[in-house]
Amino acid sequence: MRVFDIDMQHCPNCGAGELKIIAAILERPVIEKILTHLGLDPQPPPRSPARE
Repeated sequence: MRVFDIDMQHCPNCGAGELKIIAAILERPVIEKILTHLGLDPQPPPRSPARE
């Protein structure tokens, strides 16, 4: 099954074996710290204006 363009049936590193979810991180400060550590922007992109 593909979710968010991630194939959970195959490891992206070796191509074999299934991936397993080991955690769900929901706290915003923790998410921001992880993204910053990875060199990614922790702020979400601005919302587009609503269509009329």
